[in-house]
Amino acid sequence: MDEMVLTVQNWLNATYTGKPGYNPVNPSGKTGWETMYGLTRALQIELGIATPADSVGPTTLQYLTNLGPISMNSNTKTNIVLIIQGGMYCKGYNPGGFTGVFGSGTQSGIASMQSNLGIQNPDGVVTPKLFKALLNMDAYVLLEGGNPKIRSIQQWLNNKYIKRQNFFYMPCDGFYSRDVQKSLVYGIQYEEGLDDATANGNFGPTTQRLIPTLNVNDVDGNHSFIHLFQAAMIFNNFDVSFDGIFNTTLSNTVKGFQKFCMLPQTGIGDFQTWASLLQSTGDPTRKGTACDCITEVTPARAQTLKNAGYTTVGRYLTNASATGLNKKIQPGELENIFAAGLSVFPIYQTYGGDATYFNRRQGASDATAAYIAAEKYGFKEGTTIYFSVDFDVLGDEITNNILPHFSAIKSEFASMGGKFKVGIYGPRAVGIRAHEAGYAEYTFVSGMSTGFSGNLGYPLPPNWSFDQISTITVGTGVGSIQIDNNINSGRDSGQFSVSPSPSLDGLDYPLAFPYINSVRNEVSPVVDSGKNWFQKWILEDFGDVIGADFYLISAKDAVENVLNHDALITRLARKLQMRKSFIQTVLAWESSVENILDVAKDLLVDEGVESDSSTGPCQIFAATAIKARGWAAYNGYLEEEILDPSNPVHLRVIWEALNSNPTYNIESAAWVLKWGAVHILGLNVNMLDYNEEEIKATLARYNGTGDKATEYGERNYSIYQAFEQYNELSRLGN
Repeated sequence: MDEMVLTVQNWLNATYTGKPGYNPVNPSGKTGWETMYGLTRALQIELGIATPADSVGPTTLQYLTNLGPISMNSNTKTNIVLIIQGGMYCKGYNPGGFTGVFGSGTQSGIASMQSNLGIQNPDGVVTPKLFKALLNMDAYVLLEGGNPKIRSIQQWLNNKYIKRQNFFYMPCDGFYSRDVQKSLVYGIQYEEGLDDATANGNFGPTTQRLIPTLNVNDVDGNHSFIHLFQAAMIFNNFDVSFDGIFNTTLSNTVKGFQKFCMLPQTGIGDFQTWASLLQSTGDPTRKGTACDCITEVTPARAQTLKNAGYTTVGRYLTNASATGLNKKIQPGELENIFAAGLSVFPIYQTYGGDATYFNRRQGASDATAAYIAAEKYGFKEGTTIYFSVDFDVLGDEITNNILPHFSAIKSEFASMGGKFKVGIYGPRAVGIRAHEAGYAEYTFVSGMSTGFSGNLGYPLPPNWSFDQISTITVGTGVGSIQIDNNINSGRDSGQFSVSPSPSLDGLDYPLAFPYINSVRNEVSPVVDSGKNWFQKWILEDFGDVIGADFYLISAKDAVENVLNHDALITRLARKLQMRKSFIQTVLAWESSVENILDVAKDLLVDEGVESDSSTGPCQIFAATAIKARGWAAYNGYLEEEILDPSNPVHLRVIWEALNSNPTYNIESAAWVLKWGAVHILGLNVNMLDYNEEEIKATLARYNGTGDKATEYGERNYSIYQAFEQYNELSRLGN
């Protein structure tokens, strides 16, 4: 906690609370946007602005311009000076006291800030633009991990162009960002001679038309184009001098950049090189050799693509059921593509259009669905599957949503045998972060979205495989096809053939995204409705006394637990040739009725008083798990040692695994179901098409024998049906 920041926060609240437009700040003693917003609204109140806001926009700047520069000798209204001093403390500059007097300490602190911003001959005077720079969270000193050369460029740009109308101070922290990129383009536009009414920081048609070609031996004179070109090279992670001289050393580095971007290696600052430095599409008129499309590639369309110079095509593994589009690979389509001499790279996308879709559970489910679909089509080992992040993802969303999602995909791929590689489709920023985290082999860049925050201010990822730069139509008549035109780096050549593996029809798939909330809302009441009189009595009549603590989790949480393990359950169901609904039913029911008495029994086993208990989310006895897994191993379904349920050591090892490892517990539950149905009841080994009586009998056998087991099967059949309706819909979508 900073005592002076706390003083500023307390003063703001004491002075402005109750005044229209002011929102009290939390007196935490820590600088943050909330405090900056409070200072901004306080300034606007002092200036007489009727509707204060959180930002220093055009209206505030105009009022400050009308007020005039603030210094030791002018406009020294106490509260405005206190706001300046408060901003200085929050930014780390010492004004010499929180006094309301613009003295030498405040002047010196402002001059220090100006110097950090790159201003030559700082005078310590607060101008409107400097006031704006004071009331934000930008850093003006080199931050940890920042590049000193980038910081010197930021300072150079600030000093050179700050007097232009729409150019504002940028951070001087050593990091390339959206604001830095925009400031760079402003500089180019100013050098091109665009006036303040025309320059807008966008690399548009006029800016592109006026941009010069830079050649070896050129030197900056009246214009600073070479400095700006060198800055763009440095921002794109190609280290060059920042001296305004286009020498052979710079030319050789330019060739390296051009090679990286798949441009002609001219070694000069031509239009295409400028474009690739300044926007995510580069020159969007470039002709790529890769493409992706949502349209079936017929023989005629395949020949069109071949004739147009394309070598590889991106196609979708599955459909997104909510869109109604049939965009997945069609029967015979891969043969059409291969016959034309083209290769294919697979894409997986169901939704992926906002941050809420992305999480560890969904990542695991997506991985399973993609892996299954790729194997169904026969994609070979080493194929990269690109998972889509199709929106303007922000930094916190990458950290909190995207990375956990892709971590789960990577982990799930490994658990399924590691046959396929993980790729990511999305803006540059998300590709960079996923690659750095080790979750994505290659990045398929959504370069067409030039305004995305994740593209603007980020270099091309070092692992980029394809760069999507334009949507075009090629061919005519029956051969006409609309495609996204992609630049191909050569890192991923796709696949030129497939080897479909034999598979059983009717196997289950991960729960499709549209049905997740339906399962949440509809299955939980079914689970609760199955509880007997004692269980309901505990919940309803004594919930306030012991019910809240008697059961470990609610039916709602039990169903959520099922959803969280959807990828595992799908994988087990497919391996064991059974319906997912068997495993889901057991997990949901047993989790929802696990109670403090079960915990007490587990404790007795843990302390060695008892030898066994039903334990874990599926409430399995170790002896039962040993028998079921032993049967599976004996029949070649499992590759593991066959243990003895009467051996105390074996019993203890398996009990501890069941008690501490939910994955092992759920897996064992699946084998108990299979063992009970096939070995004990003598039912068909293929459990996909059991009738109602066989399903009830299988569920009953999970609970043992006798009347209670029969009642268990009858009761839980309704839970089975509740899950099955959405499992069936998910199968139909695939």
